[in-house]
Amino acid sequence: MIKKLRRKFISITAGALFAMILLVLAAVNGTFFFQTNRQLDQRLDSLFRQLPGQHEEESLNLPGDKEPGQPGDGPALSHGSREQEGAPPGLRDIPQNGLPRFENRLRLHADGCVISLDQDGNILEIHQDAAQNYSREELASVAAALLKKNRSRGWYQYFKYCITSLPDADGESQTVIGLLNASFDLNALFTMLLISVIIGLVSFLLVLFIIILASGHAIKPIADSYARQKQFVTDAGHELKTPLTVISADNELARMLYGDSEWFDGIDRQVDRLNSLVRSLITLAKMDEGEKPVFSPFNLSDAVYDTAKSFEGLLHSQGKLITLDIAENIRYDGEEAKLRQVVSILMDNAVKYCDEKGKVTVRLFRERQIRLQVINDFSDPEGCEGDKVFERFYRADRARTPDGGYGLGLSIAKSIVELHRGQIRTKTLDHGRVMFEVILAP
Repeated sequence: MIKKLRRKFISITAGALFAMILLVLAAVNGTFFFQTNRQLDQRLDSLFRQLPGQHEEESLNLPGDKEPGQPGDGPALSHGSREQEGAPPGLRDIPQNGLPRFENRLRLHADGCVISLDQDGNILEIHQDAAQNYSREELASVAAALLKKNRSRGWYQYFKYCITSLPDADGESQTVIGLLNASFDLNALFTMLLISVIIGLVSFLLVLFIIILASGHAIKPIADSYARQKQFVTDAGHELKTPLTVISADNELARMLYGDSEWFDGIDRQVDRLNSLVRSLITLAKMDEGEKPVFSPFNLSDAVYDTAKSFEGLLHSQGKLITLDIAENIRYDGEEAKLRQVVSILMDNAVKYCDEKGKVTVRLFRERQIRLQVINDFSDPEGCEGDKVFERFYRADRARTPDGGYGLGLSIAKSIVELHRGQIRTKTLDHGRVMFEVILAP
């Protein structure tokens, strides 16, 4: 149990740490991207302001602008295009998928151009800053692709673009496309992301290592308290055995001297209940100690049949029916005695809670897993509080009688099933029935 508690402590702490680091990385990189995108929009605005016939102080009302750009952000635009031989590869050579391979023709921070188009989408004029980096054919291909996107502002490959309408020299409106080679900025974004992820991962692993080392000290007080509790239960159980044996022997001697009496019968019943409680507490304490079980193959079908069949007489004496539907020759690798105890606990529970003249059904079958089901009629299935019935000392109200159990049986059954790496659960069925199901891996 302490190992489970330590693993849970580590997993919760590591999950919280990972979520925090992820949140910080998202915030840092998101802010950096937002600022970079904002600066690129301002540089696009600056490109439009440097066009012949435009004034820097005029508001161009560009699509998506939220604040005006800063003038002088790069060299003045020049007319022309590059047609010489030996030009670098065209835009069609830029990969569309995977990690970006940034443009190697970038020489200046503000490497951009403005393309003027006629009404048919043909290039009228190209204004480029610095050297003439892009041919007319390349820019025509980009312009056609951007017009098909039908968006006024956005990203295309490694370009940041903006499409707007501006008056020409004659005062006529013409479509203008502004392009910025954002390879420098994208490279900075990618580098920032890569570095932050590496730092975050290294930090997570380092802190996780510290958490693992410190987890033992963090739960040490709980482990010590739990160990003392288990030792107390074990010692108390052994100490109670002697006086209970003496009481039982004295009661039997008194019965022989004075004859049968209801008082002697009451003492025997209470001694039996206390002996059952002591055995249950010692069993749970041993299971909590984490002793390694010794598994061996056995016939589970025979074990379930023999144990369930032994309750047939008790059920018939109470006017109740029992139905056994047990598949033959199901073999299992485990502790036969403990699994017989599970069947006995479930059958005892079914006998106690089955309605008068009701029916108990025991099923054992194999699908992908081995399933043991004990079903009994129960007029108040809503009173079955799910997994709470497996808690120690839990009892339903109708069981709180002087002759009732102590609420440890199902808890012991759950511990045995978990020892066999299985699951146990309860489920309310139709027509007023309750099912306890044990699932074992084959």
